Amino acid sequence: MQEDIWMRGTCIDMCPFRERRMREQQHRLHPLEMVAGTEKNKRPKADPKATIKEYSRPAAGKAEASPADLRPAEVLLTTVEYLVNRILTRPDWPFVKLYNFVFDRLRSVRQDMVIQRLTGKDAVQILQWITKFHIYAGYRLCTEAPSSYDSKINADHAQECIKRLLVFYRTCEDLEHPCRPEFESLYLLYNLGSFEAARHTVNLPKHIRCQPCVQLAIAICRAFWEGNFIRLWRLASQCTYIQSCALHRHVIDIRWRALCILNTAYSSKNLTFPIPVLTRWLMFDSEADTIEFCHTCGLDAGPSGVKFVKGCLQNGLPKIHASHSVSLVDKKLEEEGISSVADVIMGFTIDR
Repeated sequence: MQEDIWMRGTCIDMCPFRERRMREQQHRLHPLEMVAGTEKNKRPKADPKATIKEYSRPAAGKAEASPADLRPAEVLLTTVEYLVNRILTRPDWPFVKLYNFVFDRLRSVRQDMVIQRLTGKDAVQILQWITKFHIYAGYRLCTEAPSSYDSKINADHAQECIKRLLVFYRTCEDLEHPCRPEFESLYLLYNLGSFEAARHTVNLPKHIRCQPCVQLAIAICRAFWEGNFIRLWRLASQCTYIQSCALHRHVIDIRWRALCILNTAYSSKNLTFPIPVLTRWLMFDSEADTIEFCHTCGLDAGPSGVKFVKGCLQNGLPKIHASHSVSLVDKKLEEEGISSVADVIMGFTIDR
């Protein structure tokens, strides 16, 4: 009975006419939304098929949205499909600029969903795609300068999306959710080391918890808690590409913990630990990367090996810039036949 009082959108375009006209008049169109050939005009024209509703921050005294300004579920679904298939795949724009545009427009999609209290199959599908967008972007843009990309904000939105998605899974149990095991595994991997995430996974229904991808995530989590980093990397090699993107944000912490364990076990004035072995054990792409990581952590390392000294890692994990990983993540693009970002976000679950 209460659901009937929630507003339902009537806008059939990706951007309401009123906003499109206002932004055109105020010169607030994004170049990706302009009619081709008018970009350099004094007043570029809005392309009705390319203009997408902006995110509007809630404010006190702001007029309440009307049905004409809200897009129903099927239009929101079409909007996300357009953003993923037609915008994120453009090779003529730097990905970070595409990300910033899509980030805002997807935030607007979620805002329309919240205002209308949308649930059901379409809402689940939208959140699944947006969750993967944030996880993928978190890896793809991990080397970007903070001035152009904020990893903390992206991670916050990824958490918000996936947690909301898990709520939908629980509250819409009358619907089939074939992708639920994949996203349950992504939640655990993205929150590796979190007691809350581990408790959530342990309490999942048995038919979900026993799925191979969830079992893999549980095994990786267990190896992390046990400090068995060699087993963790071996298990990580079995992850799908998107699972690897989720796990990647913990790579520096995992390597640091492993280095602390090795520093205690192999500390000796007369011992030099071989770099090729350390490179393999810490899953670096090259020996040069291994040496640089050790130097940053305060260890004496070179081509001949690294000298572990007790007490030299007691100051905690230093500031280390993230980097891409071929062995953990990138090589899986070819293994899984992924050719574009659209394949990552909208592709089918790979059963492992």
